[in-house]
Amino acid sequence: MISTGRTRRLVAQLLADSESYEGTIRADLRQLWREYLAPYKWRLTVALAVTIVWSGHAYGMALIARYLVDTVLLVQEGFSPDQLPERFAALRIYIFLLVGLWTVFGASNWTRSWLIISLGRKLVYVFRKRLHEKLQALHIAYFEQIETGKLMSRVLDDVQVIQRFATNQILNSMAYAFRILLGIAIVFVLNWRLALVVAVSLPIYAFVFSRIHPRVMESNRAVRRLNAEMYGVADERISGVAVVKAFSQEGQERRGFARLMDNFVRLSVQAVLYGAGQGTISGILTAFTTGIVILLGVLQVRAGTMTLGDMMVFVYALPNLFTQIEGLSEVVGQAQNVMVVLRRVFSLLDVNEEVIPGSIQLDGMVGKISFDRVTFTYPGQGTPALDGVSLDIAAGEKVALMGPSGSGKSTVFQLLSRFYNPQQGVVAAGGVSLAEADTRSIHRHIRLVQQEPTIFSGSIADNIAFGRMDSTPTEIMQAAKQAELHDFVMTLPAKYETEVGQQGISLSGGQRQRLALATALLTDPEVLLLDDTTSALDATTEQRIRVTLDHVLEGRTSLIITQRIATARSCDRILVFDNGRVVQHGSHDELLAEEGGFYRRIFDQQERM
Repeated sequence: MISTGRTRRLVAQLLADSESYEGTIRADLRQLWREYLAPYKWRLTVALAVTIVWSGHAYGMALIARYLVDTVLLVQEGFSPDQLPERFAALRIYIFLLVGLWTVFGASNWTRSWLIISLGRKLVYVFRKRLHEKLQALHIAYFEQIETGKLMSRVLDDVQVIQRFATNQILNSMAYAFRILLGIAIVFVLNWRLALVVAVSLPIYAFVFSRIHPRVMESNRAVRRLNAEMYGVADERISGVAVVKAFSQEGQERRGFARLMDNFVRLSVQAVLYGAGQGTISGILTAFTTGIVILLGVLQVRAGTMTLGDMMVFVYALPNLFTQIEGLSEVVGQAQNVMVVLRRVFSLLDVNEEVIPGSIQLDGMVGKISFDRVTFTYPGQGTPALDGVSLDIAAGEKVALMGPSGSGKSTVFQLLSRFYNPQQGVVAAGGVSLAEADTRSIHRHIRLVQQEPTIFSGSIADNIAFGRMDSTPTEIMQAAKQAELHDFVMTLPAKYETEVGQQGISLSGGQRQRLALATALLTDPEVLLLDDTTSALDATTEQRIRVTLDHVLEGRTSLIITQRIATARSCDRILVFDNGRVVQHGSHDELLAEEGGFYRRIFDQQERM
């Protein structure tokens, strides 16, 4: 037995964060037309024309059925042998009309379907292409403020909603309206008295439908949301299955998922019941109105004021009229949700690109880096991550960045990669302000290797080649050797063609870091930014990579975020950050001599280990 109160609370909970429409309907529809539909206006015009022709299908069939009854069969007049030639002639006309109408309606339906499908595919292509290009152009802060799942929903699900609205729903709404008007006109021409009965019943039908249909839509939206939640939970738990097993929480996970499934079944049954209730009430109203019309029609046929064929038109027309009212009400009911989706997509496309690419190419640059009184605060933060930092790094110099967590080290890398622009000051490479440089050129000459590298699904070779897609197998292998990855790869059955899985799940933390390092080394950048890239390595491998890096980084400007004295000691200079400022700088020996400094404290801690 379904608990109505519990189910309603569940629906309210799932839809509690439903978005409201905060745009201007006219402006959003104008933008949709101007930027996306206007280039295909002739297709839309033809689609509308054939849709109107196709919309008359039911009434056309009803009218030729009237011709069959009243003219060909002469049901009310009875059979007479003298009329046989005339009836055969009328029958030929009926067959001609029947074949002709089916041909016209079939051709119009095929043309309409083809136009809608082709236009829909073009819209999906254009929307997704623009959204993808926009996501590629947006600064990295945007992705830190919004969930990836929501972005994927806009690119995939929302675009499909807009496509259905701009093609099917708009044309269908026009078809519904045309059929309603055409149907009412036909029945009024045939018999205005019976048409009054139909006219009175239509508002009643529309009122009942408008009261029930929102419940149906609400239940279906709740089911979709719960289904998405179940997918999310399943994906998260499967990805973290090792943690679940390590803490022996399999039973808890089974019970939690069982609750979700129970709620899903509960909501699904409610949605089915609401839909069945809507269909039942619609059927009762249609049957009741049709029964009254048939009763009155039979009386008029017997009185000779109406033909049997006319009454058949009414019998055909009534269900079709009610269906159009239902369809038009459904489109109107969905309009608010469509406008929310449309505004959501346009809002993403309208997001300001705070990091605008410059035009200067860095080809031929030398690796000199400078920060001139740079101040930067992350969006939504009150305390500057860098506060008036000035520093100069000579070409070919190897510099270690040290300091407590949150001191500003990674922010230096974020600004050098031009993921952000500083609010004050100038960040320059090779004597060129990065604000004036082309971002693609920046990323060709300044490479960042992150502490937690992103590994794409595919082979090891594919991931290394991501740094330069035209690289040869020999170059890929050489980069892997430089990153101390080659020996491990050669132990694998498929060698460089071994699939690493999503996020490199089949690799250890150290192997992922070496893979990311190989990707960067393949591109031979002038400036290399290493964000604690040896943190997940064992001491032996770290020592091998350090020796290799000493050779690879020779003559190359490099900045290394590290907390390890052994790595810092091998650098030409060490910068110590604290609270967004450089508080110490110098060589290993110089900083070691500063009693009470951060560097000396770290040195003493690691010496005691």
